[in-house]
Amino acid sequence: MSEKTFISASILIAEDDESNRKVTSAILRHLGYRVNVVSNGREALLALKQRPYDVILMNLRMPEMGGLEATRVIRERCPPSRQPKIIAFTASVYSNSREICLNAGMNDFIPKPAKMDDLAKILRKHIRILQRQTAFMLLHAEVLKTLDALPKRGKLMLPFKQNLCLKN
Repeated sequence: MSEKTFISASILIAEDDESNRKVTSAILRHLGYRVNVVSNGREALLALKQRPYDVILMNLRMPEMGGLEATRVIRERCPPSRQPKIIAFTASVYSNSREICLNAGMNDFIPKPAKMDDLAKILRKHIRILQRQTAFMLLHAEVLKTLDALPKRGKLMLPFKQNLCLKN
């Protein structure tokens, strides 16, 4: 997968501290990503209604709605095809912070302050996963379309390992 595909990813930063928003935003733009920022979890939900994001860097402690609550709402409300990768990006680091974030529905955890290389690495990892998921969904849709176009009578032989027969 080329670097260009990574660069086309859109990232939402949910962070209440203005200086952290500016620094993180500048780093991500330097890496070539498209970036939008919001200052709390409620604004992140509103931003997701406006457009899909590939990744959300989510602070945990924010006014109005924190990152854990926002993540739970996103996981409940967003259809599977529009689920962003949510990465906890926080200075609130305890021995069980990672586990708490993953249990809330986040995909990963990176403590602040983060080095640009560490941030780039974790974003590439999750964008690769998104690209593979997207490719799989497109392939799946194409297979279903092809199956729908086949005659509706008789048996359909598909070359599976076990040579299964599927009846139409």
